[in-house]
Amino acid sequence: MFDDRAAGMIRQRSPGAGRRPVLVLSLLGGLLAGASWLTPLATLEPALGLDFLYAMRGPRPTPANIVVVAMNGASARALGVPPRADRWPRRLHAELVDGLHVAGVRAIGFDLLFARPRDAGDDAALAQAIRRSGNVVLAETVERDFVRDDGGRVVAAVEASRPPLPLFADAARATAPFVLPKTPYGVFEFWGRVPTLGDRPSLPGRLAELLGVASDGIPDGAIAMNLYGPIGSFETIAYPTALEMLADPARSAHFAGKAVLVGYSETNQSRQVDAYQTPYTRADGVDVSGVELCATALANLQDGSWLARPGAGVVIALLMLHAGVLVLPWTLVGTRAALVAMLGMQALYGVGAVVAFASYQLWLPVVLPLAVSPMIAVALGASHQQRRGARRRRELEHAIEFGLSPEALARLSSRIGDVGSGRTLFAVCLCSDIVAFTRLSEGRTPQAVRDMLDLYLDRFAQAVEAHGGHIADMVADSVLSLWFAEEDSAEAVAGACAAALRLDREMNGPHPAPGALRTRLGLHCGPIFYGAVGRGGRRELHAVGDIVNTSSRIEGANKYLGTRVLVSGQLSDHIGDDSALRPLGRFALAGKEQVLELLELGRGAASATVVDRFAEGLAAYQRGDLGQAKAAFEAAVAAGDDGPAAFYLRQCEAAAAVGATGPAGVAVLPGK
Repeated sequence: MFDDRAAGMIRQRSPGAGRRPVLVLSLLGGLLAGASWLTPLATLEPALGLDFLYAMRGPRPTPANIVVVAMNGASARALGVPPRADRWPRRLHAELVDGLHVAGVRAIGFDLLFARPRDAGDDAALAQAIRRSGNVVLAETVERDFVRDDGGRVVAAVEASRPPLPLFADAARATAPFVLPKTPYGVFEFWGRVPTLGDRPSLPGRLAELLGVASDGIPDGAIAMNLYGPIGSFETIAYPTALEMLADPARSAHFAGKAVLVGYSETNQSRQVDAYQTPYTRADGVDVSGVELCATALANLQDGSWLARPGAGVVIALLMLHAGVLVLPWTLVGTRAALVAMLGMQALYGVGAVVAFASYQLWLPVVLPLAVSPMIAVALGASHQQRRGARRRRELEHAIEFGLSPEALARLSSRIGDVGSGRTLFAVCLCSDIVAFTRLSEGRTPQAVRDMLDLYLDRFAQAVEAHGGHIADMVADSVLSLWFAEEDSAEAVAGACAAALRLDREMNGPHPAPGALRTRLGLHCGPIFYGAVGRGGRRELHAVGDIVNTSSRIEGANKYLGTRVLVSGQLSDHIGDDSALRPLGRFALAGKEQVLELLELGRGAASATVVDRFAEGLAAYQRGDLGQAKAAFEAAVAAGDDGPAAFYLRQCEAAAAVGATGPAGVAVLPGK
């Protein structure tokens, strides 16, 4: 029953105790990071995060079937028309629409407002051209009115769209609003359907339908725009150049099958109107024009390439998980290693976010995970390491005070709590003593005796600790080892017995281990007090109680019985398999009033004949039949038992000499 596999049976530390601070700190870091998404810090993602992702990804190719015809200052000068686009003669637009229709375009979108009548002839010509083309979508005017309370504060806003003049609206394929939600950090969304206008399809949505996109394929609500690059990323043709190309049948074929958006697109920053700040705003301040953003929205709808954004719940969970993982190194390793690990994890996350953005159009948060979460992790981690350092200093001070290593003190503390206060708990006591240590020390120098003991105690401690025990006290050649448990524990007994048998094998066996010295061992179990004993500057850790003293007496009984390992009857009650035990009777130990049953653990090399004859003699002795007992013990000695049987033979002879046995069947040991 008792072999080396019992080594870990006594260890009863809670498996979650060491992990608890790690989990608590990681959870706290995760909660703080997740909560940051519910604060204004979340606005850093569109303000800075998108800039970072677009900078890492760079521009991407635009669809070849979307063309922008640009109205700008240079075009106005070339055409000899007013600089303001809304004042250009509408006959030019009629000429452009007719030319595009003949060229075979699939869709024409005007990012211009035809809300007021102008020259009647020009207006009629444009309306006729729009009707002939049959694929023109015109922009609607969107007006916003504010509702104010009695104090003049804005409490609501109401939007309304106003279509172009009926002359144009009736001729067009459709009219639609084009609203870009503005933010303090620029434009990054567009409406597929405008919710404030009854979920009506927007201008890019209507054009997408003309390019074959199903109406139900246009998402509701705000859509995160996937930009292609700075102004001019789409094929942009100046207005007069477009007219020239359309006048030439060979060149007009360039427009066949495409969608053409007409609007104001100026690259001179001082003259820009209808332009919006985006991550691709140029270093010289030139924004992306509204018509090119309309082309971007159309391209996104056509290709399904708008940016996918996880919901708030998913983002919060991601932030919590990421921050929780960042905290972990701070609970497991030192500051430098934790920083290196954290930087590595940050690099992996950053690369993953960029790849997701560039390859899968997935917009993951980057500012909070890469800037805010590490600050949370460092703050929590540094605080934890500071507390851990302070705790280690306290543990070291306690360890020095009690003459232990910090590791040994930590193991003890996990068992009994504050070793300074101590506690009473169940324990198995293993008391040992080196046989004839005085004779072994004789003639040796003090240094040699110390070296001999060091080697012996090192071997001894290995056996005890391998089976879950703790070296509680060492006085010269005597060692007290303990196995702690909250209550009576068969596992603690198993560990102690396994250690005792290993020590007997290594110290007393035919092939002793290096540093081995013949050793006697005694085991007992029960409640003890373990903790600091003493006051003031003189405090030491000790095991205190009758169980400790009794285990010492049991160990001492070995020298009278000729045995090596003895256990008490109380301890044997916790051993399920008693095949390794040999009952030796009841004894009155020196200095003890209570009679104690002792058993030999391991039985040594006793033969079956010896065991049987000894059992006969012990039964007779306990009945008070000294004659029969003596005969049986003599037979056992003759069969090879010169230990317990020889002891009882002497007891019988002494009792016969005085005519008494003492207490019925109880053997009296003459000393410690």
